[in-house]
Amino acid sequence: SIVLGAYTWDQDRLPRDEFQIRGQDLNNAMDANGWKALFIYGDADEHSALAYYTNFVPRVRWTIAMIAREGEPRLLVSMSSRDMPAMKLMTWITDVVSGWQWEAGFAPWIAGLKGAAPIGVGTIGFERMQPRLYKSVETSIGERIRLSPAQGFEGATRTLRPRELSLLRESCAVVKAASAAMVRAWRDGANAEGAVLEGERVARSLAAQDVRTLVSLDGGKTLEPFRGEFKPAGDSLVAHVAVKVQGFWSELFVTASNGPSAFPKVDKALEALKAAAKPGIVGEDLHAKAIQALGTRAIHPVLTSSVGRRIGLSLDEGCPLRADDASPMVAGNVYSLHVGTRDDKGGAIASAMVAITAKGAEVLCESGDALAG
Repeated sequence: SIVLGAYTWDQDRLPRDEFQIRGQDLNNAMDANGWKALFIYGDADEHSALAYYTNFVPRVRWTIAMIAREGEPRLLVSMSSRDMPAMKLMTWITDVVSGWQWEAGFAPWIAGLKGAAPIGVGTIGFERMQPRLYKSVETSIGERIRLSPAQGFEGATRTLRPRELSLLRESCAVVKAASAAMVRAWRDGANAEGAVLEGERVARSLAAQDVRTLVSLDGGKTLEPFRGEFKPAGDSLVAHVAVKVQGFWSELFVTASNGPSAFPKVDKALEALKAAAKPGIVGEDLHAKAIQALGTRAIHPVLTSSVGRRIGLSLDEGCPLRADDASPMVAGNVYSLHVGTRDDKGGAIASAMVAITAKGAEVLCESGDALAG
């Protein structure tokens, strides 16, 4: 078997006291609602809350963290028991069991909760759970447990402390290396998909836990996942790469060409976004600045009318920067800013990741980093 990425708990970077601080949110919610426990669900696709409170990042399938107000927590992981020793290296929770042994791993822990039935238990992320799995949970808890969705645990409510920002900087370093490798490969004669493969190879070699890419096969008019057609290289490369490192996501859009840019207003619009980003500015104002810089051109449809969003333990932590968004940027948050446009001949997209500080914004990585390499 081939294990990709760094799946361990780096206690020098995130010591146990970090999770004691984070866990106070869970204790407060249990106390306020009279719950005896909280269940946190995450899967390989989306696991922001699970990773935040347990440091556990599912490689495949799903995981449920069972956190009691009193007593030891448990992680139920959808992997075979032979994988449990390796899984335990990822989290501060010592009781990690296989979800393939459902009754042995789930029902006895539930039975250990004290109190008169029905016992209140809060849930986080259960709206993402597959119906079949949710049915298994309901069957196991019976009428003894009453599940209630916990509110206020969305990613947009969490600002990054210095330890977390340090890990996100590491992710940005990997996405810069991957995007620069894509551009170099394309300039050396690789076609678009071959260049994207080279970028992914570099990201994997730097211990990325996940890599997701999009690439244009029509000069930037559209972007799509890798298809393996390996069409001849065109006059431009338009691609997107996102990497996950130590649980934190970073991403970049890159547009490279053999000649002068056909869309200089895209770079101008990105500069306007970077200059305007600061605490308190709202999404609609940022969107307006990008539109003003683009002039008569519309935003590239791949961006779904947005010029950015918050990023962190999820690729989309919320706070979309759209024309109708009135939520302000907050110091301690990290945003992915992006702007692009297209015409009948092609398109271009550029992006940057910025950390919002008390004084403004610090650029962590941007499309120009890839082009400079």
